[in-house]
Amino acid sequence: MEVLTLLLAACAAAAPAPETTVTLSAVGDIRLDGPIAAIAQEGAGAPSKAVKDLLDADIVLGNLETAVTKRGVKTTKTWNFRADPKLLKIVKAAGFNLLNIANNHVWDYGQEGFLDTLKALETGGWDFIGGGRDRAAAEKVRLIKFTGLTVGFLGMTSTHPEQGWARAKKPGVFYSDYGRLSDIVKRAKKECDVLVVSFHGGTELAEEPNDIQKAVAHAVIDAGADLFLGHHPHVLQGVEIYKGKPVFYSLGNFLFVSPSPSTRPSVIVRATLAKDGVRRLDLVPIDTNWGRPQPASAEVAAAIRRALDRSGALEDRPDLLHFAAPPP
Repeated sequence: MEVLTLLLAACAAAAPAPETTVTLSAVGDIRLDGPIAAIAQEGAGAPSKAVKDLLDADIVLGNLETAVTKRGVKTTKTWNFRADPKLLKIVKAAGFNLLNIANNHVWDYGQEGFLDTLKALETGGWDFIGGGRDRAAAEKVRLIKFTGLTVGFLGMTSTHPEQGWARAKKPGVFYSDYGRLSDIVKRAKKECDVLVVSFHGGTELAEEPNDIQKAVAHAVIDAGADLFLGHHPHVLQGVEIYKGKPVFYSLGNFLFVSPSPSTRPSVIVRATLAKDGVRRLDLVPIDTNWGRPQPASAEVAAAIRRALDRSGALEDRPDLLHFAAPPP
């Protein structure tokens, strides 16, 4: 009996450790002022109430497309977004724990507003990517470590205003400088098992990605990224599998009210990550519903599937891409 016990103990000690997998939920654009702030008067969780369970994951990533400040001089442009720091409770209530700030609205109230945004995120204990007090900080990979698995995130943008781009000794966002991009991504990949890139760029309301989106996506995948998540067009664009890696050119809107009804269909991308990269992608169709996202109806979900499958990726890779159609 004693020999058997020793043998069983030895076998248990020799057994490999269980594989670590991590879940990631990702969505498109988030704006906290205007209609979203009005809805949140019912409670911080009111805007996201209908989809909070669908977002639930180890990492919940969104693109925070607003300056978080009460100050600053409005920059000259068509649309300017500014949210009171207390409105960050909206994304906290929804379950977000990682925010990308590399976009064309975080500089809407100049450097003063941008620095206030950094301060609000830092004092609030937020993990964020894509911006900092200098270029090194803006381009720094954010590492989230789990037992047996490290996931890295980079946030970047190709959009203007140029004065919002970080420089060596100037605060701002990570501009996707094509000449430097490959080296930055390669260095980031060396620090993690799985690398996710959140990118803000493209043509607003366009159904197809433009040449800049494609060039950036392909460059970061070539340099070692495992998953590319795009936003800025405010509408869904197709999924591409490039060299075996998934590229989402635009996730559309999430907590964001745009004038055009075409911006309502959207998706929550739920990724299962492991040592070998992206193991599985569940695509959850939603209707952003004028600031109150909800599960998509069967009709809207069918349109979402068609939009995502414009290049045939869902048909070609059913082993990787799983469309979560709503119940009849």
